[in-house]
Amino acid sequence: MKLVVLALAAGTAYAECPNACSGHGTCGTFDECICYPNWQEADCSGRTCPFVPAHVDTPKGDLDGSADALSGPSQNVVAGSMVYPHGTTEQYPYMADSAGTQLTNTGHAYAECGNKGICDRGSGECECFPGYAGAGCQKATCADPTCSGHGICMNAQNLAAQDHDNVYNLWDAEVGFSCLCEPGYSGPTCASKMCKYGIDPLYYDDDVMAVRAPTARVSFSVGNLTGSVREISPSPKTFLEGTYAIKFYDAFGEDYETAPLAVGAKCDEVVAALEGMANNVVPKHGVACTMAGYTTTERPEQGGSGLQTVAYDLVFEENPGDLKPIEVNAYLDGERPTVYLADGNSTDQEFNVDIDVFPNWKGISGEFVDYFPSICHGVQINVGKTPTSERTLGASYTDSTLGLTPDEEKLLKACLGDADGDADNNVEVYNWDYGTPNSTNTPHIVKLAPTDDSKSGMYDAGTFNLVWYGRTNDHADASTNKFYFSGLPTTDQGKKFSVFPTSGVATVLATGFAHSTDMPWLVDPANSTAVTARFARGTTTVYTSYDTSCPEAGIDHGKKETIMNACLQKGDKVFLFNNRVDADGNAGYGDANGATARATKAVLSEDEVEQSATAGNMYEVVKVGVNPMSSDTANKEDRYYFVVDKVINWDGSATVARSTSRDDNDKTATGNGQDPVEQIWMSHLNLPSVGVTMAQEIGQQMIVKFDTSSAESYEYVAQCSGRGLCNEGNCECFAGYTGDNCNLQSALAS
Repeated sequence: MKLVVLALAAGTAYAECPNACSGHGTCGTFDECICYPNWQEADCSGRTCPFVPAHVDTPKGDLDGSADALSGPSQNVVAGSMVYPHGTTEQYPYMADSAGTQLTNTGHAYAECGNKGICDRGSGECECFPGYAGAGCQKATCADPTCSGHGICMNAQNLAAQDHDNVYNLWDAEVGFSCLCEPGYSGPTCASKMCKYGIDPLYYDDDVMAVRAPTARVSFSVGNLTGSVREISPSPKTFLEGTYAIKFYDAFGEDYETAPLAVGAKCDEVVAALEGMANNVVPKHGVACTMAGYTTTERPEQGGSGLQTVAYDLVFEENPGDLKPIEVNAYLDGERPTVYLADGNSTDQEFNVDIDVFPNWKGISGEFVDYFPSICHGVQINVGKTPTSERTLGASYTDSTLGLTPDEEKLLKACLGDADGDADNNVEVYNWDYGTPNSTNTPHIVKLAPTDDSKSGMYDAGTFNLVWYGRTNDHADASTNKFYFSGLPTTDQGKKFSVFPTSGVATVLATGFAHSTDMPWLVDPANSTAVTARFARGTTTVYTSYDTSCPEAGIDHGKKETIMNACLQKGDKVFLFNNRVDADGNAGYGDANGATARATKAVLSEDEVEQSATAGNMYEVVKVGVNPMSSDTANKEDRYYFVVDKVINWDGSATVARSTSRDDNDKTATGNGQDPVEQIWMSHLNLPSVGVTMAQEIGQQMIVKFDTSSAESYEYVAQCSGRGLCNEGNCECFAGYTGDNCNLQSALAS
C-alpha cells in the first residue's frame, strides 16, 4: 500500500528551472527560463550590458551549426534570444530605413559594449578596453584625458567647429575624442613642446632666392554715412579718432596684442608697439613699416585739420612662415568700438569706420614651403603691358621686342616643361606643354621674382602667374607667339625677372570630363564649361557655379553625366587670379577666332590690368560647403561655396547670366541656349525651371587648383630652421649651425 501512494505522489511532482531563474525570469516549457529584459544565461543570472553603435563590426559566425555556409545578412538564425529578442544574423546585418528599404554602405550596427569591451555579467557593466570609455564603451577617449595639461579633450564634432566652423556629421561625431593642443604643443597627448621656427640658412645664401615673409596692409577710412541718423546734423562727424590694438599670431598660433595705439599713429609708433609685445615675439628690427596713406581735411569749427584716412604696410621680416593674419582690435572697451568718427566739436560719435586688414595686399604672404624652388637658368625676362587687342590672353607678356633672345626662349620652353603631369603628350624637342587655353585646362604656373639686380631686398619675393604660350589669332603666323602672363608684375620695362617653374599641376576647374561610354564627347577639354567664382574684396568666402566638392565622385563614377576635372577639399591650394573666364564659357583666355561671342568679348580693363599685379596669391581651402536654397538662389547662385584661409585682396564680384556663358556657335538647337555639357550640368542644379536657370547669375572668375602632391618643394621655414632636432622645446643644432633656432651657419659651431 505504501509503495502505491509513493508512486502516485511522484507522478504529480513538478520539475524546476535552473536556480529558479535567479528571480530574474519565469520558468517556461521544458524547464527553460524566460529571462526578464536585460538578463540572460540559462538561469537568468547574468546581466546584459549596454548596446551602442559598434566601433568595429563583427559577424557572429556559424550560429546554427550548419557548418557548410553562413546565411545571408537578412536571415535571422536566432529567435527569442534574451540578448537579441528580434533575432540576429551570422553575417553583418543589413540596415534599413523607416520604410524598410535596405541601405548600402552601412556599418556600426549596435553591439554589446560597442565591441570594445567585455561585459561583466555580474554587474551588467562594460569593462572597456584601453582607450575607450562610457557605459557602453561608446567613447574613443583621448590617450590622456588631461592632454598633458596643454590642451582640451574634445569630440570630433567640436574639433571640426573649432577649425573654421567646419562640420563633422559621421557616426562618431559625439563619441570620437582627441586633444586640441594649445599653441606651442603637439602630439596625440599634447606632450611635445615645439621649438622656435626659423629660415633655413641654405635657402637664402643664393642671391637669386627671396623670402616670402608675412605681410599686412592696415587701413582706416571714413565709412559710408548713407542712412546715418546723425548725418543731417549741422556738423557731420567725418574725422577719425580713437584707439585700437594690433593682435599678432606667431608661428604656433599663439596670439599677442599690442598696447593701445591712436588711430592716427604712424609707422614709428606702430613698430614700437609691435616690438614691445610680450616674450619679444616680434624682435627688435623685426618688422618693417611703410606709410601707404595719411590724409586730413580742414575742420572749420575748430581750426586745424581732421584725420580722414590712415594706411600702412607691414613686413614681418623676423617672423617667417604662413602665419595667421594679424587683426585689428577696435573694441578695447568691450562692446563699444574705440575707433570712431567725430566732428571735433561735440561728444557725439559715429561708429561706421572702414577698417581693413589684408595679409596679401601686394600679392605676397608668408609661407613655410616653397613649391617653386628651382630657377630657369640662363633666362632673365622683361615684361610689358599687353596691348588691349591681345588682353584675351593675359595682362602682360614677353617676347623678342622686350629683349627675349631666341636662346632664352628655347631655355624657357625646356624649363617650363610638363604642365599637366602627363609627359606623354609633351611636344617639340623641348619636351614641354604649351599651356594654351581652350586646348588644355592645365596651364603653366610660375613665380616671377625680381633678379638680384632688380629686387629691393631679400623680401622682394615676386608673385605667382599663369603662363600661356600662343597668339591672339590661330590663323596668324606662329612667329607671333608670345609668352603671356596672368598678371602685370611691374610697369617698369627695365626691371628684370627670374622665372621659377614648378613640378606641381595647376588645373582650371571645369566640368565636362566624365569618361562615359554613352557620351564620349565629355572628355574633350575644349568643350568643357568653366566652373566660375565670385567673391567680394575683403572676404574669405568664394561662391562657385557648381559644387566643387564633387558629390558624385566615387559613387558609380563611370555612369555620372557630369564630372569635374578636379575637385576641392579641405587643405587644397587654390589661386584666384584676376582672369575672367571667356564670354564663351571656355576655361581660360580664348583665341579670338571670329566667332561672335569671342570677337566681341570684354577684355581686361586698365584697372583690372593694374589690379592683376597683386592678385596672384596662393590660398588654402579651409572649408567646402553647400547652403540650402535661399529666396535669391534663382536669381544668383549662392549655394555652392568654399572658404579660404586669408581675405581676398581684390574684388571679383562681377556676375553674368548662365545663358551667356557659351559661344553661339557651340550651342545646340534644342539645348535652350546651352551646349551639351551645360545642358546636363544644369539638370543637376535643381532650380525651379530651365527659364530661371538660364537667367541665374554666376561669377566670372576662374578657379585654379594647385596640386602640390608631386611638386618639388623646399620647406625652408621650420622648427630649428630644418637644421637641428627639437628636444623638449630646445633646438639641438646640427654641426655647423648655431642659434636658438639653428638659423646661423658657423664654421666654429660643433
